[in-house]
Amino acid sequence: MKALLLLLLAFASLAHGQIYADFTVTQGSNPLGTFRARLDYDKAPRTCANFIGLATGRRPWIKTTTGQMMENTPFYNGLTFHRLVHNFVIQGGSPNGLGTDGPGYVVLDEFHPALRHSGRYFLSMAKGTSPNTGGSQFFITLAAAPSLDDKHSVFGEVIDGRPIIDGFTNATNFPVTNEKPNTPITMTNVVISGPSYAAFNLEDPALKLPTLRGTKMTPVRNAAASTFTLKFDRQPSHEYFNSYSMNLQSWTPFQYCTSCNALAAEEFTITSVTFPRFYMRMIDTDYGFQVNAPATLNQNGRKLRITSRAGDWVELTLGGSTTGTWTASNSTSGTLTGVSWTDSAPSAGLFTASNSQARLIPLGLLSATFSSPAGTGAWTSLNSAFLCFHSETGGWTEGNAGVSGGTIAVNQAFTITP
Repeated sequence: MKALLLLLLAFASLAHGQIYADFTVTQGSNPLGTFRARLDYDKAPRTCANFIGLATGRRPWIKTTTGQMMENTPFYNGLTFHRLVHNFVIQGGSPNGLGTDGPGYVVLDEFHPALRHSGRYFLSMAKGTSPNTGGSQFFITLAAAPSLDDKHSVFGEVIDGRPIIDGFTNATNFPVTNEKPNTPITMTNVVISGPSYAAFNLEDPALKLPTLRGTKMTPVRNAAASTFTLKFDRQPSHEYFNSYSMNLQSWTPFQYCTSCNALAAEEFTITSVTFPRFYMRMIDTDYGFQVNAPATLNQNGRKLRITSRAGDWVELTLGGSTTGTWTASNSTSGTLTGVSWTDSAPSAGLFTASNSQARLIPLGLLSATFSSPAGTGAWTSLNSAFLCFHSETGGWTEGNAGVSGGTIAVNQAFTITP
């Protein structure tokens, strides 16, 4: 019976199909071996497709130190695990080894109720303090971390070679200074395989992954005014990464230009260009799948419902200015005061920054105060909670709600009724 059960389990696994990532790692010059992670592409297809595309080089990425678009070039080979907290996580995927960079683009967060940070060995995406800031950095849990659930995208689990992961919890064998390993822990290579890999379409538009390409542009130099102007047709929800060179050999990254609407023959001018030769290139990252958050949310009569994984909800009926009412699934209700909404990106125009701002397009910040503790969570306020629009009528909330004596995380789905 035991043999039959094992056979049935093996058959079920084969029928389900699998995709694996094999990580070969070293500590300095000392080989640590290879560990295998199962990638949960059926539950986190976007996150897995992005990781696989980077690991194999099948998806382009930007070398942010030069502004060059890298094609058919594996991203992770040779990168380090730059962060190690022995009772928490080990983190890698940063080309500069400082945890401050990535592949030159960002990816929409993705959450599944069955994927939790419930113990050691889980792969999950690292990101900044706001939604949609993940790209290439990921971490492996070394202990349960439920506070990361529905904030960081879990996409796999280490299933073989676990003693390697267990070893990272040992501070004597893997000493750190300010969470950085004293001896580099390097991914010498990351190999993707498995019976479902060939059929997994990394280019499926339903994945909502950004795409990269070069940009056709017309340069105009005005030597007398020391300016250099680029003319190009910009598109809505596209981001343009610029770099320049004076010799076509060494390139310097310049800035990101994020477009919120379409404009033919956009003119982007750089001043103080006094060099005898000056060249620029521009990489266009298409985020056209993103929904631009509304400029105004608190319109009279609009309903916003925030729903937990358990099905509990709080619904705000907005009053058109700074007031409104609320009801909740536990039959509580009351009034709202101090309602405010800030769209994180303008509805039109081109804005520039030294790092990617594409994450802002679908985001807005909502604040409100409840007349009495609202819902099963007993919220007293929403404290500048992010709403990330995944569609015109809904998405994901990430932020904090006030409760008696402190705050709690609000990482839940929301829907809007006009």
